[in-house]
Amino acid sequence: MVFFLLRSQRDQNIKNADGNRSRKMVSFCYYTTTPFPNDPISDMNITLKIARVNFKKRLPYQVKIFSSEELQEFIRQGAVIRKNKQYQLVIHYRQFIIECPILLMNDGRYRMIWPSFLLPNRPYPVFVYLFAIVTYISSSLSQRGAADKTRNFFGLTTFDHSTVCRVLPRFFPILPYLVQYGAQILTDWGAGTSTAVRKKHWNNAQNVQAQELFKFIEPTLRSPPEFGEWLAYWYFEDTGKFIV
Repeated sequence: MVFFLLRSQRDQNIKNADGNRSRKMVSFCYYTTTPFPNDPISDMNITLKIARVNFKKRLPYQVKIFSSEELQEFIRQGAVIRKNKQYQLVIHYRQFIIECPILLMNDGRYRMIWPSFLLPNRPYPVFVYLFAIVTYISSSLSQRGAADKTRNFFGLTTFDHSTVCRVLPRFFPILPYLVQYGAQILTDWGAGTSTAVRKKHWNNAQNVQAQELFKFIEPTLRSPPEFGEWLAYWYFEDTGKFIV
């Protein structure tokens, strides 16, 4: 299945009365022209919801992210649960099968309910990649050292330093988008006490970018799952793209 982001559906009840962004459960959609397997339907909506799952608990191998109660908003609209699409996820020395329900809506289209921590075609949750990046730029560790710390912290069998090398440059071009979240990050997550550590091979421009980036993703060190999902959601809401 291909996940090209072509349009997003905004939730008009996300902001509070004072204009600040809320951290309540929200959802958004993107559109793909990939058809449901063996079905004449030519398009599918995918609704992404923030889902709090504690993978440190003794969870079953197959994890149904959304309960029937959480799907009532769709069922009341005439949706019917057709099947569950399965995706693999690795964390805390375990491999999980994440089950995403596919609903047949009353307009004849299919809709998949997608958890916000899951990334297309990646084996780890979004907050793992954010943690690796912020660990690297906030310490004297090399990319290999940051990868090792990430692997041990989240209980991963493998997490190569080349992932840090590939992912970090993707964040510098999106700094203008992250700036707009600065005030809300301070309000919801507080100010951190650490700073970015300049690397010997960085020039002045790279150092400035790293210092700026660190300000906006520092809470990942304190609340990896919660902040990672929050930031990933709002970036997608504003740009229609995954943050990683």
